[in-house]
Amino acid sequence: MSWWVLAGAITGALAGVAGWHRLRTGTYRRDDDVARLPLKHAWVLVPLAAAGGAVAGLTSGPLRAAAWLYLVVGAAIIWIDLDVHRIPDAITRWWAPALAAVLLVSAAITGQWEILGWAAAGAGVLGGLFFVLALVSSMGLGDVKLAAITGLLLGPLGWSGLLTAALAAFLLPALAALVLLARGAGRRAHLAFGPGIVAGAAVAMTLATSAT
Repeated sequence: MSWWVLAGAITGALAGVAGWHRLRTGTYRRDDDVARLPLKHAWVLVPLAAAGGAVAGLTSGPLRAAAWLYLVVGAAIIWIDLDVHRIPDAITRWWAPALAAVLLVSAAITGQWEILGWAAAGAGVLGGLFFVLALVSSMGLGDVKLAAITGLLLGPLGWSGLLTAALAAFLLPALAALVLLARGAGRRAHLAFGPGIVAGAAVAMTLATSAT
């Protein structure tokens, strides 16, 4: 096992523990939210964050730190979106500039300034796609913001990374919809797209690493 993978997993788990203690209080829930998950199970954030950190450790070059930040925070997004079907602005409003700052520092250290242009392009393409979809569907603006943040990370990987994330964002909710229909849920049941977007990003990062 690579030392980067081990370090990513350990630091991810530590961040997950901190996040777990925060999430189990339910402070992210609003009065009008419909809670779907028991807070006592919020501990799943720890293995999720550890797995995200490990995937980030597989990444080479200037994207490793950015991948860690995205996937570890993304673990919390998965839990929150599954629970209340909402991605809090309280997270995205600092997450996006923090990710951009990490990419800027990484580009300065490695001299690979071109990743900034690709990151901006990725954010524009993925965010724009989901914005259009939000206009014609029940998708929320939180999903649009998450897509743009995801594009920041995946843009430097090229179109294949963006396509993988976009496909996963719809494939996983589609599978969830089939399960809900089989259980007798109505066709208008709301679906969480956030977990699919984050999972798609993790898959895209893994595929990009295996291809190098």
